[in-house]
Amino acid sequence: MSDTRDVAGDVAVRASGLKKRMGKTDAVMDVSLDVPFGSVFGLIGRNGAGKTTTIRMLLGLLRPDAGSSQVLGEDSLSLSKAARLRIGYLSEESFPYDDLSLPRTLEFVSAFFPTWDWDLSERLMERFAVPNDTPLDALSAGERRKAELVLVLAQNPDLLILDDPAAGLDTLVRRDFLWAALSVARDEGKAVLFTSHVLTDVERVADTVAFLEKGRVRLISPLDNLKARMKRLVFIGHARNGARLLVPGEITRRRERADLLVVTEHFDERETEALRASWGDVIVEDLNLEEIFIEVLGRGPETDDEAQT
Repeated sequence: MSDTRDVAGDVAVRASGLKKRMGKTDAVMDVSLDVPFGSVFGLIGRNGAGKTTTIRMLLGLLRPDAGSSQVLGEDSLSLSKAARLRIGYLSEESFPYDDLSLPRTLEFVSAFFPTWDWDLSERLMERFAVPNDTPLDALSAGERRKAELVLVLAQNPDLLILDDPAAGLDTLVRRDFLWAALSVARDEGKAVLFTSHVLTDVERVADTVAFLEKGRVRLISPLDNLKARMKRLVFIGHARNGARLLVPGEITRRRERADLLVVTEHFDERETEALRASWGDVIVEDLNLEEIFIEVLGRGPETDDEAQT
């Protein structure tokens, strides 16, 4: 891996105030984020939230209307050939050279990458068991995506960008796919930026998440920190008389039979004990990423495992 680092402190990707209008729609509005080396950054949101547009601006494939971004220490709009060779990008679109088998495709693509890792490609081919004698366009959807992942990872990139790469794959294939990509990247201190509609996948592998809503960043947080501070408090028997009940950091509340359920984004055990002293029994419930997404943004994208199979 190259020793080149962003002067701002080991930042692989930096976006500052990115804006992009597509036709009459504000696709991206004032997006700012940092992706450090050694991190796995999950960018999530509903369809049309601006995820792919943001990624395309970061890669210099779209010119922003305002704002700027840097990748591997270079401006996205003027990335050098050397910088582009350090970026592994796997989009939801299929690999273009699909009339060759995987071994022949590897031979062809390897000529363009001086850091090509043949040992890694052989290990991944064995792990994924992709047929060696079948053109990519004749493979199943799962086999093809795994073959494309081998092609990207074998480039030995310092930055791995995955734009909803496992969409349409079944649960087992999708999990193996993501773990292979992210374990390689994380073990070697690389940076990973990925999007997914399946929030259970994001929760398994990301250490930082950003919520996009209508082109704006609604929330960015380390995932562990987010789950530690966002809790559901269940006030037993107070569905009807909880109007005077004030919870610091409250974002939503609803009744469930006789109980009052309040979600807070500033959970504090001492404050909860004070609430217990005034209101009696209070149950603290953890929230998974899907539940947090729904509480913050309302009803979100398909999030269960079966939705994307």
